[in-house]
Amino acid sequence: MKDLLKKIKSLVAKGFATKSEKEAIKKELEALDETEQEVLEDKVAEVDALPEEEEAGDEVEKMLKSLIKNSTATTKSEILSELKSEIKEWMDGQKELMEKKAGIYAKEVKDERKMANAKFKATCLALVSKDESKMKEMSTDATGTPYAGYTVDSELSAEIRHLITQYGVARREMSTIQLTKNEYKANSLVTEPTLFWVDEGAVIGSTQVVLGQESLKLKKLGAIVALTSELIDDAEVDLFAFVAGRLAEGFAKAEDLAFFTGAGDNDTTNGKFTGLLNNEDINEYVMDASSIESITVEDLNSVVDKTPSGALSGAKWYLHRSMKSILRTLKDGEGRYIYQPLSPSGFENILGYPVVEVEVFPTRTDDDEKTPFMLFGDLKKACILGYKGGIEADMFEAGSIKNVAGNADINLITTDRKAIRWIERVGYITILPKAVTRLLTDSISE
Repeated sequence: MKDLLKKIKSLVAKGFATKSEKEAIKKELEALDETEQEVLEDKVAEVDALPEEEEAGDEVEKMLKSLIKNSTATTKSEILSELKSEIKEWMDGQKELMEKKAGIYAKEVKDERKMANAKFKATCLALVSKDESKMKEMSTDATGTPYAGYTVDSELSAEIRHLITQYGVARREMSTIQLTKNEYKANSLVTEPTLFWVDEGAVIGSTQVVLGQESLKLKKLGAIVALTSELIDDAEVDLFAFVAGRLAEGFAKAEDLAFFTGAGDNDTTNGKFTGLLNNEDINEYVMDASSIESITVEDLNSVVDKTPSGALSGAKWYLHRSMKSILRTLKDGEGRYIYQPLSPSGFENILGYPVVEVEVFPTRTDDDEKTPFMLFGDLKKACILGYKGGIEADMFEAGSIKNVAGNADINLITTDRKAIRWIERVGYITILPKAVTRLLTDSISE
């Protein structure tokens, strides 16, 4: 696995990969066990997305042979001059193609992508121009008003969810299900069954299993994207990726904030969700210090000990990236560093468990009384993240919206823009809270 990771890093650094190189990487991935495949799956996808550059040497050789064969020059100096001119022209053309690789001329942009772009742009134009017949084709309700909301094209919806999986830790690490209604009820075990050793012919003792039920209620999460007519009409812009990328980043950050840091019913900013860091039903270990920077190896070992053995096989550390600078300096009782940037299994780990960075977690300097700042455990066993159907869109051509920074208004009329509001319905619940342990700082000493 280590060798495969090196090959992947080399190809990504190079910026392109031939078809044979991509196929070789996939074959090596298939030869790994299931756990290792899961670790490297995203990185192999990065290689697969690289542009496929042809061998430049073969192209140059063909070009030179063609030039010599068709050349009208008679002297050596004339031939060299003609070759230099032709080679420069060819290289300029190659450079131009490389510069355009982010647009529709990219080699990795396939016919399906072009078709998706054309379909999406036609939809945006229909929204802008109020083309009722086109909008009716997309309507979630064929008998209703065409401006009541439209389910986004399935290709775009899938693209956004793929990007959310890349950016959003909650959606990637928790168990996810697609719902057909706004609520999902999940059963959980409240009391364990009691078992008895029974002699031959003796009476077997009775026991009672009590089941609890958690309700996953979906809530609305929205984003607004302002588009100009010029942007929609510009053939050089991969509008499909442009919109999907920005929506995915926004949705992913909002989900992570709500499902990890939400403070409950009074936290309207995070949908009134109680995030895992603030969930008092999960295991917890309180440090013997009020500062995050005072974390010790004993604290980390205690967190692992607090977590049930059944959750350890899929357990991971969840923390802000700034924590690594502290953890890299910690050593165990035998003088060995507990943080390993690259293990034989191919992933960075602490005490042998994988590390996942969560950007919305507290940083190493966020000291406060009883601050929860790290999680450890198996989120797939602990939580379910649910979402309903496709993403919906509504168009507005008048009014004002906030800019990205949220400190100024954008007037849609005076700036000649159209705003499209995107809505998804999403939620999460903890069904097995004891599969996760949170680490907190202690009270501030008097």
